[in-house]
Formats: sequence, structure tokens, C-alpha cells
Amino acid sequence: MLKPASVLGADLDTGRKRGTLMSSGTADEKGMIYKIARYAIHDGPGIRTTVFLKGCPARCLWCCNPESQRKEPELAKKVELCRTCPADALEWIGREITASDLLREVEPDRPFWRRSGGGVTLSGGEPLFQPRFVKRFLQLCREKHIHTALESSLFGDWKFLEELMDLVDFFQFDLKAMDPEEHLQLTGLDNRVILDNAARLLRSDKPLLARIPLVPGCNDGESNLRELGAFLERHRPGAHLEVLPYHRMGVGRYEELGRPYPLPDTLPPTEEEMERALGILKDYAIRVIN
Repeated sequence: MLKPASVLGADLDTGRKRGTLMSSGTADEKGMIYKIARYAIHDGPGIRTTVFLKGCPARCLWCCNPESQRKEPELAKKVELCRTCPADALEWIGREITASDLLREVEPDRPFWRRSGGGVTLSGGEPLFQPRFVKRFLQLCREKHIHTALESSLFGDWKFLEELMDLVDFFQFDLKAMDPEEHLQLTGLDNRVILDNAARLLRSDKPLLARIPLVPGCNDGESNLRELGAFLERHRPGAHLEVLPYHRMGVGRYEELGRPYPLPDTLPPTEEEMERALGILKDYAIRVIN
């Protein structure tokens, strides 16, 4: 029996500081990010610049980016480097930045976006955890005619998501488990808000991609997969669903942060396990990709 994941008991915008006023009179909001990945090809259409925000209300047992969970900057220690230089082995993760400064950092990638039909993706962590910063940055992108994508768990206020509908060109979200109790055990969060937001988004006309990280022994049961397929078929027939095989590439990151890895004995799905899951999902009127 899996123990419930711990939950970050914080409000979606607690502690976020207001920034300085821009010339337009709009607050230049500050946010916390921990990485900018350039030339990304799996975070939306075309070649993208993905901004990873720090802070997430979920504690998914398989999370491969544990450095994204806490809102505050934190220190990581790379043990393998410590033998040669203790100073180089230490890394501060997380930095505060204004929306306008972030725009300046990503804009040099515009030629790659233009040639590939790409743009900027906000990922996490959880972007909805920093709503004012996210909204302001997306407004700036819209003013500059930059294609935007939002990668989210959809754990947030629908009213805020509605405010983003005209600012986000492409949505990407995970549906990790359909049963509320199972979802709570695996992520530390109740999924009723997530499913309600997902249903509303699926019924909209926004381009989107739903995903499921397939984790053996956690969410790969037939009942969960059938509930997922039926949910997508009901709210958007033909919806795209990407099945992502679980991997263990984040194990070292837990070690660097001095945290135990929650799934030490779980292995990636075999080819047969993946085929079984894909076969179940293909029974529904959705487009399954992997």
C-alpha cells in the first residue's frame, strides 16, 4: 500500500511579492524560476524555450524534478564533484526574476521559433502556483506576438485559467489517476478540481495535449486507463493523449537535494506493459501517441 505523498500546504499565490511599475503602469511581477531550457521539442509545437517555474502543490511519487517542488531557492550538492572541488559541487537552485526580464532572456530565441512554428512554454513546478507572474509574462508575450504554451497539472482556480484562455495558444496537462483516493495517494492532491478544469478545457476549442505518465504499480491498472480513455472521449472525441513511460532519471537529483527517492524499487514499464496500456486506450475515440 502506497503512503500518501506529502502536500505543500500553501496558497497558490502566498508570499508572492509585487514588482515595480512598468512604464505602462502595470506591475512588473516577480516570479521564481529554476531553469530555462532552449531548443526543447517536447513541450509544445515547434522548437520551444521552456521556462521552469519553482513551486508545486503536488508531491508526485515519480517526480523527476524534485528541485521544482519548493518555492524557495535551495542548495544542491553534487557528490561526484565534491572529491575534486567542494565549491563546484554546490549549486543554488532557483532565482527571482521579473516578467519583463524573463522576456528579455528568452527573446533571443525568436529566430528558432519563427522557423519552426515554436515559442515559449511555461512549465514547472506548477505555473498556476504563481498566477500574477504567469499572467503578466503571458501578456508581454502576447504583445510581442510570441506563441505560448502552458504545461500544468490544472490544480488551480478555473476563473484564473479562464483569464489565460486568450493568452495561451496551447495547453499541455497530465491526468495521472482518475480515482480521487488513488490520486491522493500518488500525488498528495485531490483530483476533483483537476478533473473539473480538464473537462472544461477539453470542451473548449483550445489546442491541447493530455498526457499520462505510465508508472508500473501506480496508475497502469486497466480500470484507471479505461476511466481515462472514457473521460477524454466524453469531453473531446479525438483528443490527443500522450503516454509517457516512467523513468528513473530524477533519482540522482533527489540524492543531490538530500531527499529519499519515493519509488526506489519501481522500474520503467516493459515494452509489453506499454503495448498493453496503449491497446486499452485505443479502444476509445481518442488519438493515442507515445
